[in-house]
Amino acid sequence: MSGSALSLRNVTVRLGHNTVLEDFNLEVAAGERLVLAGPSGSGKSTLLRAIAGLIPISAGEIRIAGRPVQHLPPGQRAVGMVFQQAALLPHLSVLDNLTFGLRARGMRKAAAVQRARDVAGWLEISALLERRPRALSGGEQQRVALGRALLREGGLILLDEPLSQLDAPLRARLREELLRVHGLSQATMLHVTHDQHEAMALGDRIGILEHGRLLQLDPPHAIYAQPHSAAVARFIGSPGINLIPLARQGDRWHWGDHLVPGPATEGRALQLGIRPEHLKPSDDPTAWPVTLKRREILGERELWYLSGHDDLELVASQPLQPTPPPATLRIAADFDQALYFEPGDGRRIPA
Repeated sequence: MSGSALSLRNVTVRLGHNTVLEDFNLEVAAGERLVLAGPSGSGKSTLLRAIAGLIPISAGEIRIAGRPVQHLPPGQRAVGMVFQQAALLPHLSVLDNLTFGLRARGMRKAAAVQRARDVAGWLEISALLERRPRALSGGEQQRVALGRALLREGGLILLDEPLSQLDAPLRARLREELLRVHGLSQATMLHVTHDQHEAMALGDRIGILEHGRLLQLDPPHAIYAQPHSAAVARFIGSPGINLIPLARQGDRWHWGDHLVPGPATEGRALQLGIRPEHLKPSDDPTAWPVTLKRREILGERELWYLSGHDDLELVASQPLQPTPPPATLRIAADFDQALYFEPGDGRRIPA
């Protein structure tokens, strides 16, 4: 299988009186794994359904492998789709579920069975081919659903939060499976999720959506280290980035009484962004005094929930400590890793 390029040009989707997507543009290269991430209501699933033809678009153009498809019904778009629920046919065996679409499109039984067995080998479900869906675990059902999508002609797979109903260990294992199967199939995969860990693990590129707008589209490391806005910085990272309001006093930036380095920019206010891993305890008298509110141990690391100037809540991520930190302490920020944002729209300001 080879992947199909996907192009969305000025796509608008209106559902009733609600405009979910407006003038939306996206290019996905053939064979790429692109993940769209964002909170609930950001338009992720609506976008997938529009591409698949399950809902109509109000304006714009959708091209798959260079061919306009917005006027075609779902069955003619050569798109495979995997949903949160596997949605298998319960009365058919795994093999029959895999071959159902191929046979419906006129493929001879022997050829359909051979293709299904090939894909089952990729997915390591060959031993399950004679079972019915009710005899499968949740993870096995999702593998079968992925196999069915891979057997669609065209090489474009749409994945609508396919791992969200699974427990954490199984999600991690299925993420590895998706990467492995993509390497074998070279299908184009457009995957939507609200789970940032899933996005960072699976995407060649990640797009961050909010209210139907694409805020940023970049490789995972750039999304994390060079977010275009405070909204992107808040969404990617767990725990989230610390945002500290700064005010200009003369030609210097301050957080309360604390002098803070900042960019040479116009304006009287901005936001300082510091990731939790860039806050460390310090004996320096110029470091920020904070109060420890809560300590959360996560294994090899621990989180400190802190209260700083003006009761601003901060989170620091530290290696696991042999003893609890004191109730009051000072923390220092690594300003080489600092990010700065406009106070209004949150646009990132070069340091």
